[in-house]
Amino acid sequence: MVVLVRFAAKTAALIMLLLPLDASAFVPIIKSAAKTTAHHVSTAPVAAESTSEWLDVLKWDGIEPDFDVIELAKKYTSEPGYRCFNLKTIPTDYYSEDYIFRGPIVGPINRKDLVETNTGFGLDKAFPDLDRQPFGFAADPENPFRVLFFERWKATHTGEFSLNGLPGLPATGNRSISPVMPFSITFNPEGKIVYETLTTAVDRFEGNTKGKVAVFGLIESAGLSLDNNIGNTVLVLQQKFNRLLDAEVQIFSKEENVPSWWKSKAVGAEKNDM
Repeated sequence: MVVLVRFAAKTAALIMLLLPLDASAFVPIIKSAAKTTAHHVSTAPVAAESTSEWLDVLKWDGIEPDFDVIELAKKYTSEPGYRCFNLKTIPTDYYSEDYIFRGPIVGPINRKDLVETNTGFGLDKAFPDLDRQPFGFAADPENPFRVLFFERWKATHTGEFSLNGLPGLPATGNRSISPVMPFSITFNPEGKIVYETLTTAVDRFEGNTKGKVAVFGLIESAGLSLDNNIGNTVLVLQQKFNRLLDAEVQIFSKEENVPSWWKSKAVGAEKNDM
């Protein structure tokens, strides 16, 4: 029975990756801004900005950090384990106990689960020269504890890519250059990282990974063309089945293992609920 459960878990993880999904969900919708001139100034009342956003909890009641958030973010992203995406080698004292990572189809996931999933992918063997190349650091003008920046991943597929013992993709020697992608890091008042995010490509035509970023870009370079799509029902079901089986590679953490400050109930590729 144990063997069957492990096999099912591994199979679910692979199916989750192999789903053919439509990438059109990542095409931004741009709304035209209202036009004004220097000779006509509107006197209409302006609606007040909402002050009830749930992530405002990470603004820490409006206090100012007593450390340089940009320099701390630069130090963190210069760690060898960060640059090569081998998360288990990054010193744990960078992180808050309430840490969460969230991406377009990954998360909310705590640090323990994230490290285990990262290790399960075995990217250090398949792409041993991976370099995430962060740049363009800036503090968020609306949250002084949040740092925004970009990354461009470069790597060479010189080792077999295998997910938890499933049939692997042999080394191709392909060079992988991702499009630039945005990241953010939010610190708590003690200078610990409490929240990390990434999202999709700034320009999906840049690089040679067909617009895919992060792990999906690496897998594309390994010869397996995958897409991801927020809101895809089949993908969401596969992710939840994988979570139910408690497989080694997880897309989101169990609800009881997510810190209480995280309020959204949407997991994995589910659409935003708030």
